[in-house]
Amino acid sequence: MSGGRGYGSRNKRRQISDEERAAAVEDYRESVGRLHHTANRNLRQTIAYATIFVAVIAPWMLFIGQATPASFPWYAMSILSGAFGLTTYVVREPRPRSYLLAAAVILAVVGVTGMFLTG
Repeated sequence: MSGGRGYGSRNKRRQISDEERAAAVEDYRESVGRLHHTANRNLRQTIAYATIFVAVIAPWMLFIGQATPASFPWYAMSILSGAFGLTTYVVREPRPRSYLLAAAVILAVVGVTGMFLTG
């Protein structure tokens, strides 16, 4: 036997007013909005960190002698992607920040792909 509510429990529900229901819905929407905003911010930061990481690895590979003259443009693209990733922290407007982040990702992908293909 279950230890839940007894027979006829549906009739024993607490009735709430329309104002309380509207307040609860508004609180829920605010919570979801904050969660959505935080998730997007965390995603943007993670993507920016990844491009910065690629930009840090590229000079290190140049320093240890992994680069060939044919791969220098790809390393430059990777370093430029990190610079764009860093500028996303300076720019406060959402649309230009998204454009910078998209450019950083594209440059990082093209740069890393070029490094592997020429390496």
